[in-house]
Amino acid sequence: MNPVPVPLPANRRDTRRRFEQWVKHPGCGANLVSAVHNVKMGAVARRENPAAPKEGQSVFALARGRRFEAGLVAKEGERLLRAMSARQMFGRPDPQFLDFRISVNGGPLADIDDAIAHTENFLQELARDRSFEGVVSSATLRIPKGVMLPEATLIIDALSVRLDEDRPVISVGEIKTYADRGGHTSKSDLAHARAQMGLYVHALAMVLEQQGLADHVELSLQGFLVLTHPGSNNPAVRVGEDLRFQAERARKGFELMEAAARDMSDLVGDDEGEGPTSLLDMVLAAPTSFADACLSFCERASACYAKAVANGDGAALGDDVDRFLNGLSTHRADELLAGAKARNEIERDFLRRMKNPLEGAS
Repeated sequence: MNPVPVPLPANRRDTRRRFEQWVKHPGCGANLVSAVHNVKMGAVARRENPAAPKEGQSVFALARGRRFEAGLVAKEGERLLRAMSARQMFGRPDPQFLDFRISVNGGPLADIDDAIAHTENFLQELARDRSFEGVVSSATLRIPKGVMLPEATLIIDALSVRLDEDRPVISVGEIKTYADRGGHTSKSDLAHARAQMGLYVHALAMVLEQQGLADHVELSLQGFLVLTHPGSNNPAVRVGEDLRFQAERARKGFELMEAAARDMSDLVGDDEGEGPTSLLDMVLAAPTSFADACLSFCERASACYAKAVANGDGAALGDDVDRFLNGLSTHRADELLAGAKARNEIERDFLRRMKNPLEGAS
């Protein structure tokens, strides 16, 4: 890998980590504020509880991910193109490959600005020439609205381009190192990957609109995943991932992010994702919403779980229980099960379902 360093401000400009954090639990206000203002939730957790552990992603997982992606793009993307061609993603036998990775990631481009310029030039050329069919690695977008501070940039793992009656059609792709186990692949892992791709679709739509290219380049609402074959680092490509819901959720989320950034645009964390106590307190003051997803990524999960238990939030017993309670607190559910009289239709419905749990099942 090329050892050329990238200044810290450039590292902070790559907001992909923060977008990925947000999509893991978009319903949590504190998670949104943390992502927009570049405040790592670990720092907030230690502000809330000095004894909170400092978590970090496994260095082994990071190293494996880097090796997998490096192997995919080596030799002009030979392995990636072969795996995608096997799924009939291109109309030509010799699809092309473009590498927009920056030097710190082992790529040929100098920095993020260089990657953004190459991506914008590629999109403009694609609209004019309409001859490219293949894959772009690490297309980099500067999102035209202020949804992240100090600015919003997004690096897309892979873009595929195919020609449909001479009209270029772009599909977004996400590369993950977990195994494709068919119907047994982790549902939560797939949901997170699709949420990330939904972000890419919406961000790319905004860029195409800004550049006046939306009428010349078609953006597919179906994405693809590049996973691994079980027990190996060989790529397994899943195609036809429906991203309509995820793209719409990203659109609504961008509106919330833009509002959060606009309201307090002068407050942004430093290059380590930390900042003054006022910034940490701002995240602490934001509303939280505990869910199963919190356990997999958020250092405040234990504190939010305790709060959910104290408040009688059904999510403390799991997302499925929360949905079953349909807005009832666990405290009220206990009262109803102990013989309290139902006060409204929601409570009567709860009692009916508890007495006949299979009612309506087929």
